[in-house]
Amino acid sequence: MKDIKLLRLTSGEEIIAEIDRSGKETEITITDAIIMIPAGEGKIGFMPFMPYTKAKNGLTLKLADIMFMTDPVDELLNQFKQARSGIVTPPQGVII
Repeated sequence: MKDIKLLRLTSGEEIIAEIDRSGKETEITITDAIIMIPAGEGKIGFMPFMPYTKAKNGLTLKLADIMFMTDPVDELLNQFKQARSGIVTPPQGVII
């Protein structure tokens, strides 16, 4: 599996995506990108990044357009994986 990172773009958008750095030194390719939208009361909503395109298959970004890239916290990483798979898993420690 490729690295999953949280990126803040110079436009202010925050996205979580799989990244591939095997291209040019000045670019990265992201796949399955999801934009995070503040939903109030400390909550975050997810929406596909550029859903009207084929960006799910891969989108190349210039590193100059990225303010920072970091590892997401485990809870956010789990929510990202659930959003991509469509399979809902209970929170850790919950017995069903």
